[in-house]
Amino acid sequence: MLLINNNKVIDMKASENLRLSGIHYVMFVSYSLTFLIWGFVTTSGVMSIYYFSKYIPRFLVPISVALGPISLMIGNVFMGRLADIVGRRGGIYAYTMSLYTIGLIGMGLSILLSNVIPASEAFIPFIISYILAEIGVGGEEPPALAAATELMPYNYRGGSMLVLITNFDNIGAAIASAILLLALMRGTQLSATWTMIGSAIIVLIVAVIIRLITPESVRWLVVKGRVSEAERIANEYGLSYTLTEGPRQSIRFPPLWFRTLVLSLLGISQLVTYGLMAFYIVYLPSLPFSSNEMLATQVLLWANVGASIAGLIGLVIDRLSRKVFTLISFLGGLLTMIPIFMIYGVMSGSSLASSLVVFYVLLFLNMVFSEFGWAVRVLLEPELYPTRNRATWVGVVRFVAWVMYVLLIYYLLASANTYVYLLSNLILYVVGFLAALAWFIFGVETRGGLPVHALDKAADGR
Repeated sequence: MLLINNNKVIDMKASENLRLSGIHYVMFVSYSLTFLIWGFVTTSGVMSIYYFSKYIPRFLVPISVALGPISLMIGNVFMGRLADIVGRRGGIYAYTMSLYTIGLIGMGLSILLSNVIPASEAFIPFIISYILAEIGVGGEEPPALAAATELMPYNYRGGSMLVLITNFDNIGAAIASAILLLALMRGTQLSATWTMIGSAIIVLIVAVIIRLITPESVRWLVVKGRVSEAERIANEYGLSYTLTEGPRQSIRFPPLWFRTLVLSLLGISQLVTYGLMAFYIVYLPSLPFSSNEMLATQVLLWANVGASIAGLIGLVIDRLSRKVFTLISFLGGLLTMIPIFMIYGVMSGSSLASSLVVFYVLLFLNMVFSEFGWAVRVLLEPELYPTRNRATWVGVVRFVAWVMYVLLIYYLLASANTYVYLLSNLILYVVGFLAALAWFIFGVETRGGLPVHALDKAADGR
């Protein structure tokens, strides 16, 4: 018999021999579609601003680009906090999906509108819609990570669920880029961008329908004292194991400040380098991508294909040491960034246009390690904070990373040359590697995942 609170006990057998059932696959599809749409929104936003950049003043381009991550950051923080107050499903999902829907439809209509009125005027409703869509995707991230952590069987939670689910962001970006590239071959960027956004709207409709089937987090209900409701949902969906303590394991996490500092530095390194290399490099006027939408789309495609393939590490990641894998991920990112910087940053006389294949290969490899870094983040961030404020802290850590992301992207796109742009990426990888090294030395091992109750005790210092 094991406690779920001070008064309630249930049979320990419910936590043994855990297997994935139908409801777990429904949750997997639901959360995966959320991240798939995120990939569509990001790619649609980047390439739509790329399209509008021909019709708006140059100084507005970095500002417009920065508005996307700023909006996502707002969604991370506010919806993350709201998810700890009102739950991981219910009202929070109504807010985020409404923003998704309004934003995506508005983006699509704005693109069409630019064919009727001056594109500079159509840009205004587009950017408003883009902001709403990004707040929506940002708002979905913390509650989705928290819910997956709290509802999935602990022995499947890490690689099989968290990493594979969030990899759909890369898959969505890769699919959106492929759709855009194919459409560009047959028409203008205007029609191609609308095709990409229209596809995202279809995925959104499917996501809304499936999410209606998913349950509220049972662990969150227990923490909020709604034990009867938690028991009812657990029995209805076959989630009784979420009410048990599971196998007894003793672990103690480092102090909150250390966990937050390391996760924030890892987040800054991984997030900013991914954005700079996979998306915003196409805006650099010193590179051939800035004047050729086909080449720009190819950058997005190859970068996100590399990240998508690397995301399959989720199938085996729970067999690996979390600490060692963290160190390898950021070391690999650093080592693959060095030749990119040396060839295209230091050797300024070399022509990128004449060596695109080499650049795409190096970018592909760099994005593989970037995705490994992302996998580390989505495993450690929800694991290292307790249920009572898990979504809040995930939102805070991501807020810190997004602030640096916005500041660096705005500065680098507004004034940097290729040398400074690539050097900034190299320095960021050094920061990430040092944070990974600190975690390797002073952190704790959570290989294979731990039951949520054990995470809660370790995170609370009990």
